[in-house]
Amino acid sequence: MKIIKIFLLIFLIFGCNNYTTKSSDIITPSILWSKTDEPPSMKLCDEINSDIQRISCFKNKLITLISANLNFNKIRVNNKLNDTLFVSILIKKNGKISLINISDNLKVKMEIPLIDTIIRNAITKLPLILPATKTNIGTQVSSKFELPLIIKSD
Repeated sequence: MKIIKIFLLIFLIFGCNNYTTKSSDIITPSILWSKTDEPPSMKLCDEINSDIQRISCFKNKLITLISANLNFNKIRVNNKLNDTLFVSILIKKNGKISLINISDNLKVKMEIPLIDTIIRNAITKLPLILPATKTNIGTQVSSKFELPLIIKSD
């Protein structure tokens, strides 16, 4: 019985050494953005070859869609507004857009107390977006953007 226990102990000691992995064996994909990765886009902007122009087109189209969805019909302001709110959005890997944050602007919030709700409703009406793609791991990923939204009144 002692011989079997010694044999098992030796087997465990030498057997475990064969299953160690070296750090060079493990491949971790890069999560940093590279030039070959595809940013999120819309069908209208997807045909543009330059990444800078495509992202600019995407942001401008997104701001236009959000602005078109804003419903200020029943809002009355006492003072003129000409301010910028920064809207942080998350474009999920399934193409849905969600609101992360709206910058605080006391002047706008004093005149339009429901501005957060109005912007949130406008974002929920947006169509699906073509999500960003990490080409080195071949998968769609979520991405975050901050967009300037100019609020003007007469």
